[in-house]
Amino acid sequence: MRNGVPCARSVPKPSAKPPSPAQLAQQMRMKLTMRFLAPLAPVLEETFKPDSRQVKSGLNWATKQVLQDAVVGDYPHLSIDPRRVMVSWGGQLALQKPVLAIGGDGLCTLQWHGDSPFVDGNAPAFLLVYNETQGRVVVSDGTACRGDGELSLQLAPRLMRGRLHGYGFVMDRRRRAASRSVFLGTWIDGERKESDLPVMDGHTAPSTSDALEGDRL
Repeated sequence: MRNGVPCARSVPKPSAKPPSPAQLAQQMRMKLTMRFLAPLAPVLEETFKPDSRQVKSGLNWATKQVLQDAVVGDYPHLSIDPRRVMVSWGGQLALQKPVLAIGGDGLCTLQWHGDSPFVDGNAPAFLLVYNETQGRVVVSDGTACRGDGELSLQLAPRLMRGRLHGYGFVMDRRRRAASRSVFLGTWIDGERKESDLPVMDGHTAPSTSDALEGDRL
């Protein structure tokens, strides 16, 4: 508005200054994170439930966790460390001492210590298998319970091709709260990659994202 007459402002010109190395690094960190999490987005909406989550999506919370904990290396040699990625988050107790075996026929068997008098043994336990190469995710049906100590999941033969990551977690019976997921290993074309054994036996990966419980995106 000038002298009572509406007028349009000129469109700002794009900056001719090239992005700084820090800006390029942040752009690459975000690109890697979104590429890794995109196939997981529908699952994360149900499983990523920190206590302070309100209107923001599970994908937003998971993005923050991966950026803080799972992007490793120095620019431009950045990558996602799947051992440090969480596919679920919440106040439920995580699976204790889980071990995942994947047979050549695609049969996944997850076992854990299921007997504890201090937790709900009827809480559903889940196995999530993520084929990063193909961008496909398979989750068990939730009929197994924490107290069972074991569940099975059959993968189609085509899902055995490429790079697979396994994660285990628990949700309460109303699916309103989850545990932090536990990384179970990486398989490449059906062979376990020994360097990607769980970071801590029976525990979630070390995380700096405890602030998720108090911060809002």
